Amino acid sequence: MIHPVAVIGGGLAGAAAALRLAQAGICPIWIAPRRAEDFKPGEHLSAAAIPLLKALGSDALLRAEVHRLAHSTYSAWGSETLIARDAILHLDGPPIVLDRGAFEDALTAQALAAGAKRIDQNVTALRVAGRHWQLETEAGEIRAGFVFDATGRKALVAARCAPRFAADRLGCQYAVFSRSGTTPPRPVTLIEAEARGWWYLSALADGRAVVNFYTDTDLPAFENAALASQARQTRAIGAYLAGYGFAHCGPVRRIATNSTWIAPAIGEGWVAIGDAAAAFDPLSSHGMTTALWTAIQAAEAFIAQDRAAMQTYAESVANGVQDYLRARREVYAREARWPDSPFWARRHADMPASPEAETA
Repeated sequence: MIHPVAVIGGGLAGAAAALRLAQAGICPIWIAPRRAEDFKPGEHLSAAAIPLLKALGSDALLRAEVHRLAHSTYSAWGSETLIARDAILHLDGPPIVLDRGAFEDALTAQALAAGAKRIDQNVTALRVAGRHWQLETEAGEIRAGFVFDATGRKALVAARCAPRFAADRLGCQYAVFSRSGTTPPRPVTLIEAEARGWWYLSALADGRAVVNFYTDTDLPAFENAALASQARQTRAIGAYLAGYGFAHCGPVRRIATNSTWIAPAIGEGWVAIGDAAAAFDPLSSHGMTTALWTAIQAAEAFIAQDRAAMQTYAESVANGVQDYLRARREVYAREARWPDSPFWARRHADMPASPEAETA
């Protein structure tokens, strides 16, 4: 049997694509391993994503108690002074701090209810055979005429077929902190720059807090395992952790958060969506919005069997990358306190994008 379309990869992009295809009566075969971690980082959802969720009929998922509105964000960027960026200034409304794992699980359940057929496996090998794909999984071979690549930065399909570019080597260390104090923590998001990179803290709806540290993966600071003690030495984030009794730090994990993209994001028999198409610096806070938008736009083009619409999608991704790179340059230019720091010197030099992989 050759399935008309397969979606490879989970996450928001995979779930949104599988859902939209199923809603149109095209039941995709959806291949993705089960989500392993209790906590999944990347919880800041821009209000710009809400119309996209409404288009999927998924906006009600945001009303779950495990999520909260992000009314206030404070940043110490360019100086030691914390500057408030209140939600009242956002015309689209306040961002939302998600329980990312719970939200993805709910979107996955919606896609399955709509008719998507999920296989909880990894794709271990793939190749083109005639006019279809042969996808090897632990459960056996699956054949599909078209593939949506939602496999994140590794871009399992797309990186074999088109050049992948990277603008930096940004990585993240993160951990979830729990507290022993009795005072309810103020629900805020904090961003704080320092000589080696920058910090991020967000209060979660369940009373815990996630703390992230961002720097380049080839710099010594990225291998520093003392995340908790380093976080407590920061000015604003350290004061928040101490003030609300966040004494317990969970396991420290590391993930890639570099700016990378595929060009073009489409090819014969495939399309890249989510981070497989374009993955941005978390400072932009648009990763989840981009995942939803790319999934919906690519799915609509496939449903219509419209080659022009698919080409327009690829051009929009390429234009979005250029807009993002300009905005990224402007934001990092605002922090000039550490000109001799390798991390900041690289951002101020505006390193050109470089190919990550050869076209297969």
